[in-house]
Amino acid sequence: MTATSTAPAPAPAPGLWAQSALIGGRTLKHFVRSPMMLLSTFGFPLLQLFMLLATFKIIVHDTLGESYVVRLAPLVILITSFSAIGSSAIAFWVDIRSGVFNRLRVMPVHALSMLLGRMLGDLVRILGIAVLVALIAQLPGFRFRQGVAAAAGFFVLVALFGLMCTSLAVVAALSAPYPPVIMRWVQMPTLALTMLSTGYMPREAFPSAIRPVIAANPVSTAVEALVGLSRGGPLLVPVLATVAWTVGVSALCAWVTARRFRGFVAG
Repeated sequence: MTATSTAPAPAPAPGLWAQSALIGGRTLKHFVRSPMMLLSTFGFPLLQLFMLLATFKIIVHDTLGESYVVRLAPLVILITSFSAIGSSAIAFWVDIRSGVFNRLRVMPVHALSMLLGRMLGDLVRILGIAVLVALIAQLPGFRFRQGVAAAAGFFVLVALFGLMCTSLAVVAALSAPYPPVIMRWVQMPTLALTMLSTGYMPREAFPSAIRPVIAANPVSTAVEALVGLSRGGPLLVPVLATVAWTVGVSALCAWVTARRFRGFVAG
C-alpha cells in the first residue's frame, strides 16, 4: 500500500493593506534611489527656510514683535506637502497608464492597493520631510513649547494636510490627459494659497479688505494651528478649521477617485 502525498496548500494572498504597504515601499524605494529627487525634496525646503529667514526675519521681528521662524517653519512644511502633489500625480499618472498597472491587474492583487500604496508612500515622505524641517529649524529658534502631546498633534495635523495633498494628486493623475497639464493645474492654485496666507505674514499685516479671505484660507488655518501647537496661541478654531478643510477635501477627492478609478480597473 503506497502512501499518497498531498500538495501543500498555497499560502493565502496578502490582504489589501499588506499589499498597499508593499507598493508604498516600492514608491519610497524609487524616491530614495533618485539623487535628484532626494536633493530637491529635502534640500529645497531647507534652502527656502534659511533664505526667507535671512531676508525677512528682522523686518517681521521689528514690525510685529515675534520670531519669524515660529510661523515660517510650519509654512515650509505645508509648502513641501503642496509640492508633493505635482510629482506624485505625474508618477501615478505614468504607473496607471503603463505596463505596471496592467501586470498587477492579472495578478492576485487588489486594484486599490496600487492607489493606496502610492498615497501611503507619499504620506510617509511628507512626514519625513516635516520631521527634518522641524529638527533643522531648531537652529534658528523653532521650538515645541507646549509639551509632547501638542508636538504629536502638530504632526497629526501635518499628516491630515498631507493626506489632503495626496488625495488631490490621485484625482489629478486620474483626470489629466497628459503630465504637463498636471503642473498647470497644481502650480497656480497652490502658489496663490501659499502667498495669501498667514504663513509669510500674520493676518494683521494684510489690508483689512482681504483679511476674511486670508483667515479662511486652508493654509492660514493650518499655519495658525501648527503655531498654536508649537509656540502656543489660539488652538480650537484653527485646529477645527484645518480638520474641516482637510477631511472635507479628502472625502470629496475619494468620491471623485472612486468614480474615475473604476474605468482604469475595468480597462
